[in-house]
Amino acid sequence: MSDANENGAMCTLERAAEILGTTPMSVLMHLKHKLMVGLEVNGQWYVTLDSLEAYRQENDTASKSLCKKHDCQHSSCESCS
Repeated sequence: MSDANENGAMCTLERAAEILGTTPMSVLMHLKHKLMVGLEVNGQWYVTLDSLEAYRQENDTASKSLCKKHDCQHSSCESCS
């Protein structure tokens, strides 16, 4: 997939995770919670660069965990590890 489509410029889930300094699973959870906008194509997730940048600016951090319990150690999103 190219970096642009009808949704605008996009990057892979893995690249978004690199940019945010987190895991791809954490970015996927952000997408599922509608904190960013993404698109799944043939099993591969893509994140719009506009929503990625908006999320970064709004949260003023490189990595925010969705997990409310900072010591849970049970999350499959890997944000606890």
